[in-house]
Amino acid sequence: MTTNTITIQDLVQREVIYCVSSLVYTLTQENKLDEELAINLWTAPTNYDDAEQAIRANNAFIRKQDKHYGVYDEDLEEFIIDPDYNAKSDAIDEYFRYQDWELDDYRSEVFEHWLVSSWLFKKLQEQGETVVELYGLNIWCRTTTGMAIAYDCVIKEIYDDLISK
Repeated sequence: MTTNTITIQDLVQREVIYCVSSLVYTLTQENKLDEELAINLWTAPTNYDDAEQAIRANNAFIRKQDKHYGVYDEDLEEFIIDPDYNAKSDAIDEYFRYQDWELDDYRSEVFEHWLVSSWLFKKLQEQGETVVELYGLNIWCRTTTGMAIAYDCVIKEIYDDLISK
């Protein structure tokens, strides 16, 4: 009995269709897109891991209590953001508001735009990647460049999840 296993390169070849960075750039420069759509195409998700590191550098940390997240200050030995949040990212957002810090400083930069299949579009969306529907096209706003797509951490995670089933 033989088992056909798809490789990560096969996945990329099948699901990533074409680089449309030039198209997105031209449409943006010529003001052919409404402002919200243009912003979405160039705005990457917040890197919450880096934001959490900034919190730790401030002698505080995300702490889970009774299935909810808050921010505990080690110097004060108490919660400064009560554990009322279902998601860790929400507690981080609130801490940044409390400190009057800019969470946008922890966004990645969008370098490339790729036309992807609807299946990969959904998987990327589930992973928190920036994906935008543009004139019926599924666009992935890639925050890495200079290496093969098969080496992107998010693609590896999607692939690993796929083959583990």
